[in-house]
Amino acid sequence: MPRNKISDIVEGRILELLHLRYSQPRIVNILKLDGICISQSTVSNVKRKIGRQRNSESKIKIFRKKPCQTTTIDKKVIKKIDVEDPPPQRTIAKSVHVSQSAVSRIIQNARFTLRKKKKVQKLTSSNIMKRRQRSRQLYYQLAHHRYKKFITTDEAWFYLDIMRGKRKVCYIKKSDPDYDRMIIQQNISRPKGFMVWAGVSSRGKISLRFVAPGT
Repeated sequence: MPRNKISDIVEGRILELLHLRYSQPRIVNILKLDGICISQSTVSNVKRKIGRQRNSESKIKIFRKKPCQTTTIDKKVIKKIDVEDPPPQRTIAKSVHVSQSAVSRIIQNARFTLRKKKKVQKLTSSNIMKRRQRSRQLYYQLAHHRYKKFITTDEAWFYLDIMRGKRKVCYIKKSDPDYDRMIIQQNISRPKGFMVWAGVSSRGKISLRFVAPGT
């Protein structure tokens, strides 16, 4: 659909009012009093010196320079997230002076994905050796349907979470994932808690039982 043409006289009036530092809404109102109806976008086009393009029937084309793929801000954001304990996106946004949505977009464009860390207990060399020695014996005891004669019991402690400065999330690169970041090893003494005992067999499970302290 061809665009509405404006005469050179109207364009000259707009340029004159712009030279006098009138605002765009005021220019529209002044010309309206003279019987000339134009929009603020027309004044903006003349201000940006594309009035001659506007008089043509072809669509106005504004060419913008394509931004660089990796800017200095992108490198700063990637450097901050590509660690074991990355700071929150809000903190990163404040440090590089951009919005939080911009940080999120940079992370997505860099092919990083957010993952939640899993807590595991760190094994000592003696723990590893005992598991290797006992796993085969346990297999022979339970093989050939002998597991139906056993009841497997276990107890577990429950405490308040203490992360000690560790972040619960991390960023993993899709092309080269580092899954070691998703593990939080714990080899420290835990706070006070309570113990729960439970068991399971081929016929069903045993109800949970709370173990009294000192027993």
